[in-house]
Amino acid sequence: MRVWAEAAKADPSILSRTRFVLVTTARAPSGSAASYLRSSDTDTRNPARAQEILVSAGGASQNMALSKSIEAFNALTQEMRTALVAAIEIIDGAPLVADLESLIEERLRMIAPRGKAVLAREQLEGWWWPRICKALQAETPNTIPVSELELKLDDIRETLKRDALPLDMENVDPSQEELDSLEEMRFVRQLHAIGLSAIRLQFAKRDFYRASAQRSQWARNRLLFAGEVGRFDSTLIEEWEPRFLQMRDGLPQGCPEVALRDAGRDLYGWVENDARFELRTIVSRFLNVGSYHILADDLRVGWHPEYYSICEDQEDESSDVG
Repeated sequence: MRVWAEAAKADPSILSRTRFVLVTTARAPSGSAASYLRSSDTDTRNPARAQEILVSAGGASQNMALSKSIEAFNALTQEMRTALVAAIEIIDGAPLVADLESLIEERLRMIAPRGKAVLAREQLEGWWWPRICKALQAETPNTIPVSELELKLDDIRETLKRDALPLDMENVDPSQEELDSLEEMRFVRQLHAIGLSAIRLQFAKRDFYRASAQRSQWARNRLLFAGEVGRFDSTLIEEWEPRFLQMRDGLPQGCPEVALRDAGRDLYGWVENDARFELRTIVSRFLNVGSYHILADDLRVGWHPEYYSICEDQEDESSDVG
């Protein structure tokens, strides 16, 4: 009440455009001020009676912990107090946190294909928590329009169609610690071998992380057809092979290392900018680029003309040191 009253004091217009909602798992006692402010109980909702109870309770209260709240409420004009109480909604008897997952899934069964309510709920929560945190942390009061939520539900419904794969990792930003942990992987060694810049190397690690996480999530949720990822990887390899051979054929015998690195960077540039192939019904940049890094880590594709021997030599050196 103190927070709401002080906000109304600072900006009286807030009373005409804001609902002040209190959600609680408890049940408001019958005859209490809260019981007269239930949003869903139109038969007993009575803001005028609730205000009478609040004013009476505030005048009789000896509780020092509530004194500032009572003072803030009493500092409003009569009209503002009436408008504030009228704008308050009590949602009591709300479900426990432990029950929310099943309740949300029950509601989402209306929009999700059969058997995919859990995935719909996970996608909705994955969008909602960062979004609500951003709104709460904004310097100025922020709202989330209902239309934005409706658009997200429409998007979830489309991605969960039986012939679609959900893309949940395209905006995931791994921590710097997670990116640094990839430094010794072979796909990173390959990129060092062609002299890739530090910023592009960070992007490559991010794409590898996102693609690996996305493919793992699809596998865990059993969304992939048998051999589907293998066929996608085969497509990537078959598109890489002629380009790699063309690159090698265009290099003269005994050309300097700088030319080999430049040629490798050009080939990798094709992956960054143009290599976009379909996995079922989706064409995604991070999935294509990240999957190429997965293949590069297995040495099934490469960028430097001598990528295989370079990585094998590095493996041997690491073994000797150990």
